[in-house]
Order: sequence, then structure tokens, then C-alpha cells
Amino acid sequence: MKKIAIFSFILILVGTGCKKTADADLLKVKWVLSYIQDTKTNAIKNYPSDAARKISIDFTDSLNAISFNGVCNGGWGTYSYSLGSGSIQVTDLATTQIGCQFGEWEGYTIQNLYTAFRYKINESSLEIYSNGAYNLYFNKD
Repeated sequence: MKKIAIFSFILILVGTGCKKTADADLLKVKWVLSYIQDTKTNAIKNYPSDAARKISIDFTDSLNAISFNGVCNGGWGTYSYSLGSGSIQVTDLATTQIGCQFGEWEGYTIQNLYTAFRYKINESSLEIYSNGAYNLYFNKD
């Protein structure tokens, strides 16, 4: 019985330690949009290099908040995710609505964050897969 209790404690300790390491890969990082991929044709569209500002998102570990910084708008919302399955869901995203050049990229980002279902991190890049029109590809800033 004592061996089972010790083994269970070690499993919980190791599992918790792994979660914190994996969390660090997604959380508290500024992710900058690099390109989008059409979910039907797989065509890639690079973020305009001449845009005045970059679009970025940040996932915080407190209150499961996500912040959005666009070309001329900003916003925030909530998210939930699962390390094991790589599932992700963004909800309650509220943004300002100022029109500007390259504003359509904000729309691509926001609409596809709402329909996101899975994420994948490869070193310094974040891929967010969507049931919407585009998958989103970000790089660490």
C-alpha cells in the first residue's frame, strides 16, 4: 500500500511538472501572425510586409485570457486548451472596430480564432487549426 501511495505521488508530481513546461510554450509569449492557410485549397497568404503594425496574440495563465493586438484594433477574450489533445477554444473575444488599411487581416485572425479547434507548437512557431476559412500561423516575437 505504501508503494502505491509513493508511486501515485511521483506520477502526480511528474505530470504537474510536465504541464508547466508545456504551458510555458504557449503562455506568456507574444505570438505574431506570419501567414494564413486556406482550409479548403491549402493556399498560403503571407502577412503583408508593408503593414504598419503586426497582428499578435498573447495567452495569459491568469483567468485564461487572450489578448489581441491588430493593425489598428485590439481586444481580449477567454480561451481553454488541452495539452494532451492539443485542443483549443477561444470565446468571448471583444475587439474595437476601427477601419484601416490591412484591416481584413484582423478579420481573418478574429474569425478563425473563434472557430479554432486545435493548436500545435513547433519550436518558435504556433499553428492554430480552424473550422473556418483559414488556419493561422504565428511566430514568437
